[in-house]
Amino acid sequence: MGIIHFAGLGKSPGAVTAGLSYLKNEIGDHPDYRKIVEGVVIFTSQEIVSGDEEAYQSVDNEYMRKNVRKTWTKGLKNSLEIVRKFLHREFEGGDFYLCIVDVNDFDECFETIAKALLRFHPRGEVGKHIWANLTGGTNVLNAALMQVAYLSGLIPVMYYTFVANMRENGKYLNPFSRNEDEFYFRRIDMFKTTFDERFLYILEKLEEAGDFISSEEILSRLKKDYPNLFGEFDLTIFRRDYLNIMDGWCIERRKKEDLNRLSKNGKNLLKRIRSPLVTALIGWEYSEKVDELTKDLKIKKI
Repeated sequence: MGIIHFAGLGKSPGAVTAGLSYLKNEIGDHPDYRKIVEGVVIFTSQEIVSGDEEAYQSVDNEYMRKNVRKTWTKGLKNSLEIVRKFLHREFEGGDFYLCIVDVNDFDECFETIAKALLRFHPRGEVGKHIWANLTGGTNVLNAALMQVAYLSGLIPVMYYTFVANMRENGKYLNPFSRNEDEFYFRRIDMFKTTFDERFLYILEKLEEAGDFISSEEILSRLKKDYPNLFGEFDLTIFRRDYLNIMDGWCIERRKKEDLNRLSKNGKNLLKRIRSPLVTALIGWEYSEKVDELTKDLKIKKI
């Protein structure tokens, strides 16, 4: 048993390798989770994999120093190949995987990460211990990674590395300084968020109505069906804490008439919330069909 790390990869191989190197050298294997790096799952684009987007210069430096340790990176312009070689050398015997995604498409990133997570840690099973590196890849990819982590509660730790002068020091594969003005590692302890079921029930009542309906009527129906959740609400609180926030996002409103209707985005959102992948991720139900849910996950060993 050990830790599986999820990481996005762009043109900077050190964004992936530096954090892993820090964990190996500063923490090392631990009796609670054994191998600090049992495996790594890389999420990246086809352009990075093919080398069409060339890697920035990379240097295999001595740990916490800028001295060059080996020159094997010289001439290498493929980020994935540099990271792959580093991983196999530093974490011999580890399991390393690749998922190719459109790193600028949030929905695709979310679904791919969610499926990978459920593959390694199915609901209702012990699963793998998973940490996530937020340093590399696109902002879209990392936003999806964070949303998966918060919704699922199955990624207890996230971390990132900071490099002050990327032009000069972004090339190093290992941490290069203990001066935190130049480099540092930060761990983020995560917690599972609780999905607000009121939000779901409002969407469902609007769906049932089919057309514009008054705020008072929606609240009345909600109080009748879910008294424990809406019994203490008055119209002012209901409008302020829910309808006003949902306005223009997932509902349409005629404020002067105080009427509300589910929007196209709202219908799509409701469909997504109800999907087997999201319900399994949130933990509303333990899915016994992980293989079915993740059958189209394109993941391979590297």
